Amino acid sequence: MPEDSPERARTLAQAGDMKGAAQVLVRYLEASPGDASAHFQLAHLVLERGDAQGAVHGFQRALALEPDNAVFRSDLGTALEETGRESEAAVAYGRAARAQPPYPPAQYNLALIRRRQGRLDEAVGCLREALEQTPGFRVARYELGQCLTQLGQEDAARACFDDLLAADCNDIEARRAIAEMDIDHCRFADAVEQLEQCLALAPEDAATTLALGACLQELGRLDEALAHYRRLLKHDRSRYYEVVKKLTGAAKGRFWVKTTELRRTLLG
Repeated sequence: MPEDSPERARTLAQAGDMKGAAQVLVRYLEASPGDASAHFQLAHLVLERGDAQGAVHGFQRALALEPDNAVFRSDLGTALEETGRESEAAVAYGRAARAQPPYPPAQYNLALIRRRQGRLDEAVGCLREALEQTPGFRVARYELGQCLTQLGQEDAARACFDDLLAADCNDIEARRAIAEMDIDHCRFADAVEQLEQCLALAPEDAATTLALGACLQELGRLDEALAHYRRLLKHDRSRYYEVVKKLTGAAKGRFWVKTTELRRTLLG
């Protein structure tokens, strides 16, 4: 293997020597400035080392050599986002998304920007296009479900999450999303069913435990809620005030006791 080559840089990077890998590529590109893939590889190394602006320049150099490369342009968008230039990133993602063939990760990244901007219909359009190209694009389907939920399209959102569970019944995020929809519509028994399955998969998950306890309170199952809260606090006492807020803030199943008694009940 040549001393200064993309292959040598890749080996160093895999061994964790990002600085050495970048130095190899710099020397290689001095001799072979027309290698677009090497510019792309160097830009990624620079980005991993925290120099987003340097990565922008690297991706731009790669694109100058291969202007129709959708992967290069999409990753330029990622670097631009890291520098805070969201509008320019959206343009880069948009161009990559319109490439032939389209590049689904660019459509997904553009959708994330549009969702942050509150342009949910556009985000949904981007995500549907990404899924047409890559039906198994899990994070795109999850994000589509979230956007549809925000738009109030519950049935369509639920279909997205059900599709994810059909592909992987242990998809905790999909189950949590369904549970959150159930909670929003006061379907607490249905939410408990989803949250209990989540907790079976991730027993130490604090957010799931808190949500499950709150739903059990709303169903009047206070003893079960307390059991979950105590188990959580046994592992993480810093959650105490979150638990107190759940116990005293529920529409039903409130726990009205003095502060000292509440602390004794929860912490022993």
